[in-house]
Amino acid sequence: MIRSMMPLLAGLMVAACGTSANTVTTEDKVERVDLRHLVETDVAGNGIERYPLEGTVIPTPSDDQSRYELLRQRKTAAGTTIAILRQQRGDRFVYARTELDCDRNLFHVVGVADTRAHVETNVAHDGPLRSTSGLPLRQELSRFICQRAEV
Repeated sequence: MIRSMMPLLAGLMVAACGTSANTVTTEDKVERVDLRHLVETDVAGNGIERYPLEGTVIPTPSDDQSRYELLRQRKTAAGTTIAILRQQRGDRFVYARTELDCDRNLFHVVGVADTRAHVETNVAHDGPLRSTSGLPLRQELSRFICQRAEV
């Protein structure tokens, strides 16, 4: 019995170690979270939220298919900003915890989840803070969040 279970166990372990649909691992092991398509992945919720949250809508002309909301933002001791975002497209939604360096126009994702509570603890580190140049959606999100941080 145990011998017959070994291939199954090995297969489960390999599956658990795979990357999720929202990240790409490169040779230098830097993962990148695709915010634009995150709602299409298995991380996203199916439209059933126990406690629907309303945030401040972020204008995102580069992605007119989704609705992005800023739910919360705070400054860190290092001077960066942590922002909790919600993306919704149709009946699917997903939350992202991002970190921004407003002074240097740097951005990265540090967590993704299907609930607001889980996004605070789930990890989806997509590499170090890096420039938003050439990334219109990240530029729009950063601009909005950074302007609100100044107020």
